Amino acid sequence: MFQRILVTIFLLTMALPLRAAEQLKPYRVLIVISDQWKDPRSFLVSGGGEFQTLVTMFKSWGIPFDILRLDQTLMDPSHFADYAGKARYGAILWDVPGEVSQADQTLVVDAVQKLHISLIAIGDRIRQPGIQNLLGIHFKSEHMNSAHQTVKSDSFLLRGLGSDLRLQGPDVISMQRPQVDVTDAKILADAAGAAEITEREIGPDTRAIWIGGDSDQMLLYQPIRTALRRAVTEAIGYSLTKSWTKTIILTMDDMGNAQNVWLEHWHYPALSAEQIRHSMIEPLKAHHAILSLNIVPGFVDDAQHRIVPTWRQQFTDGFGIKQDYVSTKKGLDEGVAAGVLEIESHGWTHMQPDLDSKPGPWWGSPLMDARADVGWYREFYDIPRNREVPAAEQSFHMQQSADWIGHEFGQVPLEFSTGGNGISRSPDNNTWRLAAEAGYGYYGGYLGRDLAVEGRADSNADFGGSDDVPLLLPALPDGHDRGIGHDPEGFAKVFDKYPGYFFTGLDEYIGYQHADINLTSGDSKLTVFYDPHYCRALLSKPSTWDFNVADWLRPRLQGSQILVDGKSLGPVKNETQTIAFSAGAEKHTIELK
Repeated sequence: MFQRILVTIFLLTMALPLRAAEQLKPYRVLIVISDQWKDPRSFLVSGGGEFQTLVTMFKSWGIPFDILRLDQTLMDPSHFADYAGKARYGAILWDVPGEVSQADQTLVVDAVQKLHISLIAIGDRIRQPGIQNLLGIHFKSEHMNSAHQTVKSDSFLLRGLGSDLRLQGPDVISMQRPQVDVTDAKILADAAGAAEITEREIGPDTRAIWIGGDSDQMLLYQPIRTALRRAVTEAIGYSLTKSWTKTIILTMDDMGNAQNVWLEHWHYPALSAEQIRHSMIEPLKAHHAILSLNIVPGFVDDAQHRIVPTWRQQFTDGFGIKQDYVSTKKGLDEGVAAGVLEIESHGWTHMQPDLDSKPGPWWGSPLMDARADVGWYREFYDIPRNREVPAAEQSFHMQQSADWIGHEFGQVPLEFSTGGNGISRSPDNNTWRLAAEAGYGYYGGYLGRDLAVEGRADSNADFGGSDDVPLLLPALPDGHDRGIGHDPEGFAKVFDKYPGYFFTGLDEYIGYQHADINLTSGDSKLTVFYDPHYCRALLSKPSTWDFNVADWLRPRLQGSQILVDGKSLGPVKNETQTIAFSAGAEKHTIELK
């Protein structure tokens, strides 16, 4: 009898299907804006403001997103549903100031209630009644407020951020604050009793989250940025992100730049192989660090009136100083071979494309004449004539730089930086757009085939050095090879100044920004694609990501195994687990099974 019972149980067990993996929401966010994107071509993101910050953050975190701009697009149900009628996104990030038609609000309501796409709204972008109803709040007014946002209750969004959410950021006396009545949501944080961050559970896997504050300033505070990143995890249930805690990217400009030969106030001998070895390579190797060098492969040969390869030049300049770029190249090659130097583009020549016409010519001029005017040593804005450099000329110089660097070092540069911050900004001649089209992946901000984010040459964001964005740090003593010549021991002091930091290269940062992460409706695997051009640093060595799971999803995944490229990482245990991909493969997968 007992044996028959066991056989019956066995047969019933065999007849039952294996437990299906938890249905995961699509891993993609739709950022909805109004008229914040000033480029009519929908390519260049510029002008500052919360929209540019959002794009910078999402690229730096590695979170995939699309942008729906309502000033140019008629909202349609297909913006939210795919061919099969299933959700295209796991979350909508609502950043729409001003009025929105009732029909469009209805479409958003349907996307949330019928397709189960979660909603995240920020700042005062909650004035539309349909959005307020989804969030469970009612907008009343907006006025200046000096009270700090403080955590009111335990939540996934704010856990571990401290009670005061304005401690890490600018010291601002007061800022604009939207005031709301909470009708059907949980208050996670308030300011002097007024709700500031709320969450509403619309369904078992659907959330509506509002992160309040001054839209122009709120993202300058680290805890609010962290809350926004966690809001994506809470909204979708999971996320795969990159964190940049205590990460520095060291940069140095000007190697190969002809101004060290001709410009009197910036004159110095090119570094020798021994100087590079002693002052740069040895301390970099000792600290397992990388230095990203913005170099110039084209040299202005005054005798021939033409551009020649920099690294073949050996001569005594007009000041009587020996210039040996051949020795410099030997030092660079040694550093590249050791894996501590990374070669990027500082343009082709660091010089004006037109060295002939008025107020020139520069060619053949005395040392203290045109040679002494720093405007001639700018490549992508015509300072002597106060005009932009045409797009075709800029593109040619960008391509020449990449080609010549590729010829000399066996690898084209991924980062681009203009000499002396000479930049053309008009829509037709925009230097960021042209650099993106030339295949570069970064210039003070993200560059890609999809869009370009205008940045500054000296910093990629006001909050560089945070968990969200690595610190782009000009290498000591002065961010140029000139500093090494004047203070040979100065470079190594950066490691004492920043103990405990990880010094990576720009290629790695570019790689994480360009990783293509995808999980669509009905899929069971999260796929990560590494583009062989932009992501070469992630192909050449192991890469790591943070796999985050929200509180509400973890119990449903109890007993599930995390499979990374088919190999078990163990069960889903914690809010965050490190995912490590081995080097070499362009495609990786994460599966919960």
